[in-house]
Amino acid sequence: MSWPDFRRVVLIGSIFYSRHRIVEDPNKGVFNREKAEELVAKQEELSDAYGIEGILDVVAETGDAIVRYLDFVADVTDRPFILDGYLEARLEGLRYVEELEIADRVIYNSINPINTSEELESIKRAGVKNAVVFDYDPSYTSPSRRILLLSGDGRKEGLIPKAGKLGIENIMIDVVPTDIRSLGEVVETLLLVRSTYPHPAGCGPANVSYYMADYLKEELDTGILVSSVDSVAQLFSDFIFYGPIERSEIAFQSAYIVEEIKEGMSMELHEFIGERYD
Repeated sequence: MSWPDFRRVVLIGSIFYSRHRIVEDPNKGVFNREKAEELVAKQEELSDAYGIEGILDVVAETGDAIVRYLDFVADVTDRPFILDGYLEARLEGLRYVEELEIADRVIYNSINPINTSEELESIKRAGVKNAVVFDYDPSYTSPSRRILLLSGDGRKEGLIPKAGKLGIENIMIDVVPTDIRSLGEVVETLLLVRSTYPHPAGCGPANVSYYMADYLKEELDTGILVSSVDSVAQLFSDFIFYGPIERSEIAFQSAYIVEEIKEGMSMELHEFIGERYD
């Protein structure tokens, strides 16, 4: 079974995402293989240099595209990766993962409040054992309500029990920020989730960066914006979706600094978290 080592933060870079410049035809999944290989190699080089695990978030818009992307990823890296994208692509991806017999390397994104019955059946049939749990619902945004979303509250089935029924054995809890103001609640939720469950928890601060960029394009350098937001989110995260893989250098350099700071902390929470993955 292939599963990331969460004793230090795990960084997740997105590839083949919507409007990614290396993608020539997002419907057919035609892309510049040479440039894609360079991006993957760069992330893995940084991962080895800084001692911080990096994995791919493979995003596709169609079923045809995900097949080509999965062939590529299975060929160029032996690390686990996240299966992501539009529903059509994810469903075809699950079928193809089963055909390639690489279900042990796949982390499905995601188990969430709006999964379709077809999607849930496909996850189970494919034999996927690893998944992201998407801990967000517009009516469950406060830290305490997000815990209820995970465990269940009598009105909705909890996402963690839901994943268990599908045969999911390993989960990553994604505590989703939507904008800069939500990041404070996300940090509080991460503290609560990580002290409640033995599962790695993290978030995607790229959402916050995109939101802020709309207002600060001319006033704030992109590198400063991304590294600042990532650093705040990372302090209590086991993993970070840092956004486009082109930002790998910023993400890994920033993460290395934060991890060194975390090593010097003596908070009981950090000691507990570290013991989970020994």
